[in-house]
Amino acid sequence: MPRFHPNALIEDCWSSIGNITFFHRNGKCFYKPKIRPIFPGTPAQLDQQQVHHRAILAWQQLQHSVQLEWRELAKSVPSHRPPYDNNHHISGYNLFVSAYHGFAQLGREHVPQPQPFPQFPISVLELLATSCSNGVTTIRCRLTMTATDTPDRWHISARIQLTAPGVACDPSKMRTYMGVRTPDNEIVFNVPNPGIEDYQVHLRYRLIDSFTGYRNRLALPFV
Repeated sequence: MPRFHPNALIEDCWSSIGNITFFHRNGKCFYKPKIRPIFPGTPAQLDQQQVHHRAILAWQQLQHSVQLEWRELAKSVPSHRPPYDNNHHISGYNLFVSAYHGFAQLGREHVPQPQPFPQFPISVLELLATSCSNGVTTIRCRLTMTATDTPDRWHISARIQLTAPGVACDPSKMRTYMGVRTPDNEIVFNVPNPGIEDYQVHLRYRLIDSFTGYRNRLALPFV
């Protein structure tokens, strides 16, 4: 690949511009034609893409004064990207889109109203049992939460992948599933089984606030 040589005007380059992508290898900068892969996406991915497009359109149609409300509320929400300190926060746009997606996951897609980011309860997800029938693996869990008087307020979604024992998780192959709360106060996930008779479950979960649509960070796997 052609190498980029620094000069008096440009010391270094990265990312893409126009039809060129700059990249680094062994401390040297090179460039190549920008790759434009054609991937139509799965039906689920296309559905999520449409939800995101509607969220963007909804933000653009908000009155500026309402956008400023979201931006003010976002100042108390730490960013999930480095640097991980209290001096960086997300934007009002990101907070709005997060709430929009949260309500969409709950089956209540609508334009959310500005709300303060809540204090999410401390939660622990415990695996109880798994079973497989008719190509579907049922994962039964118990969700324990502290510091909340309204447990029904919090719903749970999870990123899940089933693999053969000893096979590491591939984050790109994890899929999102909503947990269903049973009368016994258990959380159940129904996941299509990829034809693995003996399997292990890789799972990361998050809570969704049914009042605001906000979601917390993905939590660690089972205990």
